Amino acid sequence: MNTVSARQKLDAMSVSLLTALCIVWGLNAVAIKIANAGIDPIFGAGLRSVIATACLIVWMRFKRIPLFAGNLRDGIIVGLLFGTEFAILYPSLVYTTAASAWILLYTTPFFHAIGAHFFLKGDSLNWNKGVGMLLAFAGIIVLLSKDIGLPSNENLFGDLLAILAAVLWATTTIYIKRRLVGRVSHYHTLFYQMIFSIPVFFIASALFRETPVYHVNALILFSLMFQGIIIAFVSYLLWFFLVHSYPASLLSSFTFLTPLFATIAGIIFLNEQLTVKVVVALIFVSLGIYIVNRQ
Repeated sequence: MNTVSARQKLDAMSVSLLTALCIVWGLNAVAIKIANAGIDPIFGAGLRSVIATACLIVWMRFKRIPLFAGNLRDGIIVGLLFGTEFAILYPSLVYTTAASAWILLYTTPFFHAIGAHFFLKGDSLNWNKGVGMLLAFAGIIVLLSKDIGLPSNENLFGDLLAILAAVLWATTTIYIKRRLVGRVSHYHTLFYQMIFSIPVFFIASALFRETPVYHVNALILFSLMFQGIIIAFVSYLLWFFLVHSYPASLLSSFTFLTPLFATIAGIIFLNEQLTVKVVVALIFVSLGIYIVNRQ
């Protein structure tokens, strides 16, 4: 088993960064919704990876960091895992409700915690993590419960796809911790993930017979650039800096904040309604994250 990091708990800097990342990822839900009005989702994810890869190449060249630093096979695997995760997640929304897909996607901290317990030394599952994650997950269910009904066979297929996406997300993080952390920089981790995910997205888009681009305006282009530069380049680079430095299970617990911030972003930018459920969910998620990180 590999060691996860010399840092075994989150500090003020990591908590601030994680909160900022969850806010940005919440805004990304609005950006994706806007972009989907003119660009089909899997093809759009491919364009996002292209933009992020181009930005990262420029940045690495500016910092005189070589693009390839060994562990190429592991980098290819990370890119394929990442691309497959999103190529599965987007079609899940065709078969099941957005609420169900979000809830099931955010079971990923449980898979992170279980994977870290068995495959990463020093990141064991304990009562704090288990109880805290259950509380945070309860908050997500409260938040999205209004859209959950009895699933049909078609819904169940979509639900299974969303769960598989959650497992792939956790698998990608655990694989990075075992195979890339300590061997390459977080720049190379992101570069490998982005560049090797591009073929997956475009092949999947063709297989699902998407209409890649059917309408473009300034807002859609801005949304796409936001996803490519702010999300896939800046935020993912910061995320991998954290993944290279802190235990995976503690980092993952903070991702429960993302659906909450996505809901709040919808309230601010899409005139969606603030409800008691949002407040209750925020309390549950915040309490859960606190318990997970309590020593």
